[in-house]
Amino acid sequence: MLSDSTMTDSEWSSAIAPPWPLRRFSVAQYRQLGAMGILTPEDKVELLEGWIVEKMNHGPMHGYVVRVLADWFHSQLPLGYLVQCQLPITTAKSEPEPDLSIVRGNHHDFRTRHPSGQECRLVIEVADTSIDRDRAKAAIYRSSGVEEYWIVNINERWVERYQFVEGSQTHQPSILAANTSLTIQISDAELVLDLGVIFNES
Repeated sequence: MLSDSTMTDSEWSSAIAPPWPLRRFSVAQYRQLGAMGILTPEDKVELLEGWIVEKMNHGPMHGYVVRVLADWFHSQLPLGYLVQCQLPITTAKSEPEPDLSIVRGNHHDFRTRHPSGQECRLVIEVADTSIDRDRAKAAIYRSSGVEEYWIVNINERWVERYQFVEGSQTHQPSILAANTSLTIQISDAELVLDLGVIFNES
């Protein structure tokens, strides 16, 4: 059963921290840590609501699903949209690195900056061991202006689909099983994804 682990903005802001001194970082400070070499690509971290958080390790199935989805979107997307894999998007307080982002624009637009949430038609996280964290990220993506968010739940063999409504504080996902299909409208194109392809059932 799907539990309600989606966090609102206020819950993220007031989340209980351990009883020792901690520090939140702005996006600019987080980037400076990278520029100074304090954080390196080997550290495998991302910034979530000001906290520097370790990213989860990826199993083979995680990599398989990311590659399959990336190939499928590359072949289906209309002009004016990009597929971005495990690269940052920038919000006011976070710089997450989702497994896939479908971004409006072209490569030239992002030579000197990362896409914003409002430029993301869709964000996808593939979850095996990271399911609770990925559900909690829904609040970050919603508040940043991302239109839609999918969690590919490998263990349960379903997709949790969040279609964010403007002004909502929380949003329960719809659940789509591995033996169904998912339709998404991107610009003038209607894309139909057979979820069996993701879970190796087709």
